[in-house]
Amino acid sequence: MQNQKWQRVLAVATVVVLVASFTTLAVAQRVSSEERNSIFASAAKEATKVNGVSLFAAPPKGFDPLKASNRELLSYGLPQRPDASDVKNTAKWEKMIVAAKHRADPSKLEVKSFSSREMMPTKAAATSEVDGTVSYGSYNWSGIANFNALAKWNTKTSFDEVISYFNVPVAQPPFGACGNNITGPFYQVAWNGIDGAFNGDVVQGGTLSAADCSGDTLYEGWTEWYPSYSILAWFYVNPGDDFVTETLGAPGFSTQYVFIEDITLQTYASVSMAYQSGPGLVGKSAEYIVERPCCASNGYPLALANYIFEFMGYNYAYDAYGTLFYPGNVGSHNAIFTMVDDADDQNISIPLIYGTAGNAGRYSIMFENENCAYVGGCTP
Repeated sequence: MQNQKWQRVLAVATVVVLVASFTTLAVAQRVSSEERNSIFASAAKEATKVNGVSLFAAPPKGFDPLKASNRELLSYGLPQRPDASDVKNTAKWEKMIVAAKHRADPSKLEVKSFSSREMMPTKAAATSEVDGTVSYGSYNWSGIANFNALAKWNTKTSFDEVISYFNVPVAQPPFGACGNNITGPFYQVAWNGIDGAFNGDVVQGGTLSAADCSGDTLYEGWTEWYPSYSILAWFYVNPGDDFVTETLGAPGFSTQYVFIEDITLQTYASVSMAYQSGPGLVGKSAEYIVERPCCASNGYPLALANYIFEFMGYNYAYDAYGTLFYPGNVGSHNAIFTMVDDADDQNISIPLIYGTAGNAGRYSIMFENENCAYVGGCTP
């Protein structure tokens, strides 16, 4: 009798363990790109003053993101948890998701008169590919991108998710600019996104840092789908704040989605942007960029703020099949962009990629000012 009793107890315990295991697996399993976009399409949202742009509804009171399934997280536009095998990324996700407490106020959405746009290459030819990497001069971008050979959306190989953690950079006028009657304002935007490196469409999200010679500064978190919209600023941030961007791509003319969060301020925006104009998303490239937005009256990008250094500390992307990519990793095609001034006679912002073979850029991309962005002004 005692043996039968213990057998029953063990059977019940086994069932409990199995149920707990299945529950954990159900919670941890990543949702496919197709299902993710289906959940996004049917999720509750709040319209804004900009036609086609809305915010996902906030979770109900008492919602615990650490206990929620990925499908529940996605229904509020929140990033799903990483694969359990990625311990470092899971730890970062937990900090970020717990801090997402204050949804942006849609009534405070600010539409900028300028855009973060596709890469504007210089006339000089790109260097030939070496170890999977091609280098380009650009009037508006500095940074790195993974890229493929696609000309239209592919359900397996298109890039459809990019994630970056970074600090909001400090903006100031270039050293010496104000004394030379170059008053600004001066701008810098830091972001990740999909497309734009080799085509005219880019979905992105990040931060804006700006300053002028009067001492005024501006720091904001923003999203964009160019050319459908210019920069859409959702909330103010502070220099030095910890920030995360998750850009999510969908095929062609489908609605696109971007999540941004100031982790320090515990403020976020999960944004839905419907198609208005442009060639549509291809998923050809996944980018990590410092940019001077566009455009001044002469057609060139706006003057670059002196941000000195900018660091992106953890960066990765997925294609629609779920293949993981790191910026600069060996075995994939990579593009390096160095920003030049209007005259294309000096470099003004360069990326430095660090990491071991196979992980280059995974944990550190450093950007730095040089030349006219550092000692003077790029445009009067």
